[in-house]
Amino acid sequence: MFDPQKLKSVKNFEIYQYWNQQKGDKLMPARADLDPADLSHLLPNILIHEVQAEPLDFRYRLVGSEIVRHISQNPTGTWMSQIPHQKKPSKLWGFLEDAVTNKHPVIANPPYLGQYKEFKFIEDIILPLSADGKNVNMLFIGVDFLKDHSKLH
Repeated sequence: MFDPQKLKSVKNFEIYQYWNQQKGDKLMPARADLDPADLSHLLPNILIHEVQAEPLDFRYRLVGSEIVRHISQNPTGTWMSQIPHQKKPSKLWGFLEDAVTNKHPVIANPPYLGQYKEFKFIEDIILPLSADGKNVNMLFIGVDFLKDHSKLH
């Protein structure tokens, strides 16, 4: 079960709080409920995936500049199924699939494989979005790069 108190990143906790506020009484907010201006200081750490239902796949729609800096590429427009280490049955795919299937936030800690050796961990907060209030059509993701596993907020 999702517990926001398990988040280590201050940035991801703030992204979750914003998502939860925009959600209100709904199961999940729509992309239209999110205003980038509200999170301008966090945009470098935000990623948005378009969700294709059949067959399940995820397209990078927005990739923040801090994420691009760490992965040394910009995958905007690319489907995850086209990226060998991200396609099914990767752990990352599984985390995204969990958020889509169960329609709830997911905390993921994929290994850090980037070029900056002082960073050891990644924390993702994967938040479902729905245009119709029932089916997940996008994922709103906070990505933070951490130097250790200690609780930050």
